[in-house]
Amino acid sequence: MNELPVDTAPPGGAGSTDDNAGPAGDNSGVHEGGGLPPVDIVELETVWVAAIRSVVAAEDVPEFMSDALSLVAAALREAGLAPAGPPFARYFAAGPDGLDMAAGFPVAAPFLRASVAHPLPDSGAIEVAPASAIVHPGELPAGPAAVATHVGSYAGLEAAWSALRERADAMDRQVGDDPWEVYFIGPGSGVDEADWRTELVWPLRA
Repeated sequence: MNELPVDTAPPGGAGSTDDNAGPAGDNSGVHEGGGLPPVDIVELETVWVAAIRSVVAAEDVPEFMSDALSLVAAALREAGLAPAGPPFARYFAAGPDGLDMAAGFPVAAPFLRASVAHPLPDSGAIEVAPASAIVHPGELPAGPAAVATHVGSYAGLEAAWSALRERADAMDRQVGDDPWEVYFIGPGSGVDEADWRTELVWPLRA
């Protein structure tokens, strides 16, 4: 995960409760093969994670993702742990100072290394703090969610998020807050970007 583009973040204010906010865009490029990805309604189980959360300016998202995932991986190694799955990014809210987001890895058990409550760094300051000071335990929540898999480059993610929301609406399901992406195949994998695989997960209101 070295070159994540800005489009990895759902544009328009991920996590907003405004019915007109959230990922937006036309449906071109959702799938390199030309079709829209199917959307499944699933019941998620809680997933423990180790992550870094910060408010990030749009132009700094690629650098934040690269730095955050490197630091989380280092903190897990220091704790004698390994990631329990592929990396993720979760999107909370967009504001005048940037996008409130987190990036990290799932873990098999709660990550307790950061239990001494270090303050989160300011945006752009993660490189000056030790990994153990800024990597925090967390979780991806249990509950109903709309899930789709985007196949292709990150340029199509905006349209994929839009399609996911539209299909959830068509199934009379209301999207909730704080969606996330899971990067199964991406930069550094040696796989052509046309075959990159990103899972989109949008929690639903019960």
